[in-house]
Amino acid sequence: MAEEKDKKEQTPQEQPQVIVGSMPYRVSMAEVDAYGVMYYSRFFEIFERGRTELFRALGIEYKQIFQQKQILMPVVEAACRYMAPVVYDDLITVETAITSIGSRGMRFDYRILREDVVLAVGFTQHIFIDPQGRPVNFGKEVVNVLKEKGLIKEDIEVSEGTGEKEEDVTNKLKKFVSERVTNKDEDNLPN
Repeated sequence: MAEEKDKKEQTPQEQPQVIVGSMPYRVSMAEVDAYGVMYYSRFFEIFERGRTELFRALGIEYKQIFQQKQILMPVVEAACRYMAPVVYDDLITVETAITSIGSRGMRFDYRILREDVVLAVGFTQHIFIDPQGRPVNFGKEVVNVLKEKGLIKEDIEVSEGTGEKEEDVTNKLKKFVSERVTNKDEDNLPN
């Protein structure tokens, strides 16, 4: 309780800025194994749909922002922690969060829920490259688009490094997950 009170008393500048989108998703027969449980690799396909829909909800069309400027955004790292089975015909919620934007890449964190039960959490780390595969600085442009839409504050900076930032992002994900899960589910969270 005291920790929750401390969170409420923090100023907006002290709280991590996380942009979150949510979408419903019905699990189809093609996505499950012979036991009716969703195959583990399908989670990454759902993560991709979550990313796409988050961009769309933010008014950022991938074709317009990235492809017209010939910027690609491949995944360079991905992980998923499975906490409970997802089965055929489940109506799940996919929550996608932009948790870090750097000059040369960005990170998305995901939660898969059925009602209030967290079924899986994961992340994908992306870099910005040109069509020849060379890394390019594009994070500032993404931040500017988000600022223009009023989705982030004017004082946000685009990070250059990755060392300390990775720990920061992990803490943001843990905070993001713990703030949105009921007390009974906290024992199932990743450490």
